[in-house]
Amino acid sequence: MIIDRDPENWQDLQALTAKVFMQMGCRPEVEKKIETVRGTVEIDVYVQDPAHTPPLILLCECKHWSKRIPKLVVHAFRTVAADSGANRGYVISKVGFQNGAIEAAKNSNIVLLDWIGFQETFYSRWVRSMTEKLYEYADVIFDYMDVLDDRMGDVEWTEDNRSRHDNLMLRSSIYVHANQWSDASECNLAFPLATPNPASPGGETITLNNYREYFDLAFSAGPALIVEWRDFFGESKTENSAVLVHES
Repeated sequence: MIIDRDPENWQDLQALTAKVFMQMGCRPEVEKKIETVRGTVEIDVYVQDPAHTPPLILLCECKHWSKRIPKLVVHAFRTVAADSGANRGYVISKVGFQNGAIEAAKNSNIVLLDWIGFQETFYSRWVRSMTEKLYEYADVIFDYMDVLDDRMGDVEWTEDNRSRHDNLMLRSSIYVHANQWSDASECNLAFPLATPNPASPGGETITLNNYREYFDLAFSAGPALIVEWRDFFGESKTENSAVLVHES
């Protein structure tokens, strides 16, 4: 799953929905007021999807109800989506939908999803987007791992430096999966994945159970690991730098 927990309340459902879209490269806004032909309406999560030209407009209605959503909610949301000119609307429910609601959404641009279904719908795109964001670190680290690079000739290969280099290579192996020349964007990683822990100086093996755990670890460990590589090669902080692009 993309998010490793269930939303706690309706505000949390809105926030987590926006987070998923943001990590996919979209521009979400929570509780945004928009103008329609019938007046001002507040949208739980308003999303601009720049992957298309012009950007798609997506509207999300988040219902953290303990009962299934009735057709009246879908009818009302269909009207809002139509009056606003949105490309698509998503009703995201905690527990699902009544049969009348499902019928009301047929042959429309309204999609009905429970929380699990919402994550499944966007899972592949989320993995691709997060992998592309991870390039910011992975490409830098992968470059340092190149044993044929000219900088290798400037190292004094004492026993201590060989040990440091071996340790960095071991701990950097997780990033081989997510540089621009890998196939990670094709969702090919097999879980559970046993890998040296990039955040552990000892390089102990850690088992990752899904892409969420993989990305959380890779993003959190990346900056410090790059600093260690720079120190090893005697580079300044401005050389081959990476910028934090991930919000967990």
